[in-house]
Amino acid sequence: MEVRNKLWEEFKQAKANVVCIRRYNSVQRQLNSIYQIFIAVCAAVGTFSFGFSDRIPFFALLSIAVVSLVKAIFPQIIQPEQELCELDGIMDYYNSFMNKMEVFFYQLDKDLKNDDEVMQELFVLKEDECNKQSKMNRLIRWIPKRMQKKVDAEVQTYIEEVHYNIYKQDGCK
Repeated sequence: MEVRNKLWEEFKQAKANVVCIRRYNSVQRQLNSIYQIFIAVCAAVGTFSFGFSDRIPFFALLSIAVVSLVKAIFPQIIQPEQELCELDGIMDYYNSFMNKMEVFFYQLDKDLKNDDEVMQELFVLKEDECNKQSKMNRLIRWIPKRMQKKVDAEVQTYIEEVHYNIYKQDGCK
């Protein structure tokens, strides 16, 4: 039973990482889009308003300069797309990791492997996972408490609706 508990914990952590990365990347990409749209709108307004007023282009240029300066001073606000793509790769890894956990459950349920064999394979997987977790921690710069609560709730809902219901139907728990 210890092996199944370990697999559940690893599965839940992997699912939490997937949900966290997905939500984090979504927010960061929205911020990147807003930043790009703001720069484009200010540039367009500055360019096309020159005939109407000489102040509007100045304020548009000043807005672009201030926003660019804030981005340079606080780089964690706008994260480069390359880093978000690296997080996508880590999310793919954790999706694969979850699939392997499900395979382990299947193998244990069908007595295709014993606890020791599954644990040995799990240890091999965990060696590779350490690097991914460290990289993820470096790339995810902030997680607001509100987002963390949503991640936790989504993971709990997923586990309860997908996996616990299956075991309840079979008479196991």
